[in-house]
Amino acid sequence: MTSQLPSHNLTDEKQVTSRLVAALLQEQALLSGNGDADEIPNVISEKATIVAEMARLADQRHKVLASLGFPASENGMQNWLDQHGTDADKALWDELFALAQSARETNRLNGLLVGKQMAINQNALKILQGRANVGGSFYGPDGSSSVRTTGRPLGVG
Repeated sequence: MTSQLPSHNLTDEKQVTSRLVAALLQEQALLSGNGDADEIPNVISEKATIVAEMARLADQRHKVLASLGFPASENGMQNWLDQHGTDADKALWDELFALAQSARETNRLNGLLVGKQMAINQNALKILQGRANVGGSFYGPDGSSSVRTTGRPLGVG
């Protein structure tokens, strides 16, 4: 019975990690401009819930491993698998590890997208506040355009 408990936990962890990858991909699409950006806070909330569930499941796995005399860590899980795991258990662990790597990479890319968007927003704010170094600001203190052009004016009239 004890040999089944860690593999059962791995099944649950794999399902939750799959949900995290899906949420991260949804976030990535929203950050890339594909969808309603107002949905981003909902995705962030969902991610927080999923990560809390992942932490709870990992804690359970660590407690089971410790009760079996193995280190309460990923190395402990690998040791348990090497000594007691079935081929199915080992395959499940490998799939979970691959999903976790995918989540890590997607999260890293999302961080880059957030940083890029923040830089764009910061530059837009600088321009609107007249602090951009683009040959002068677009608007003066009185709100009138202060952009200077060279050349002849367009014929109006």
